[in-house]
Amino acid sequence: MSKIALQMYTCREHMKTAADFEETLKKVAEIGYEYVQISRPAFFEMDEMAKLLGKYDLQADSVFCPTGKILNNIEQLEKDADILGTDVVRTDSIPVALRTSREGYHEFAHRMDQEGQALKKAGLRYIYHFHAFEFVSFGNIRGIDILLHETDPEAVMFQPDVFWLTSAGTEPSVSLRMFKGRAFYMHVKDYAIRQLEGAIENVPFYFAPVGTGNLNWNGILQAANEIGIQRFVVEQDQVDGDVFEAIRTSYKNLQKMGIR
Repeated sequence: MSKIALQMYTCREHMKTAADFEETLKKVAEIGYEYVQISRPAFFEMDEMAKLLGKYDLQADSVFCPTGKILNNIEQLEKDADILGTDVVRTDSIPVALRTSREGYHEFAHRMDQEGQALKKAGLRYIYHFHAFEFVSFGNIRGIDILLHETDPEAVMFQPDVFWLTSAGTEPSVSLRMFKGRAFYMHVKDYAIRQLEGAIENVPFYFAPVGTGNLNWNGILQAANEIGIQRFVVEQDQVDGDVFEAIRTSYKNLQKMGIR
């Protein structure tokens, strides 16, 4: 069982038609990926997408459902998860309207807990993928702290992302430890800096393939092992140049780091 996966959002510009979708899956499999995080496109039914994944020996590690829609779609999520052969449900970010206050984070934590408990009862696992903005401070507490501390560790899991942990002003090899026992997948990409132009305060950063930026990968991988990460999911939100070369670089560098 491979510990390396790909978030297919990285290749989104090459998946806009059924033909391009299949060709992209073929290229991803040829690189060596065995697992993907993928969302069903409008031009496929779930069983059609599952058959296409199978054609290229790819396995979906989760299904996706937007936050706020999970409670009304438990039965469908059970069916979709069964079709894809997974028990994991990914969801998206806290709504914009709830991000601006401590009260909003308390409300969203309650929603997460309800969704997580409902999925747990159905035999499914809930994971929330945070970014940097959840680290906003409300005096003596941050948004991410509220989401962690006010949700059931048995029902609500998180998917850390080392780029966003860095963007939030933390050292990921340290802050990953916040999620011990609360994470089994992790998003990986590198944090790189462009040549400075203009004011020194406006340092331009960018998303880079794993191992080509400035992140402390030795420390990150040690922390990931300590907190129980089972799969390292390559995700590059924006790519300069050939996206397939970028995901190939990340895959090869993770293997060089000992991730198989």
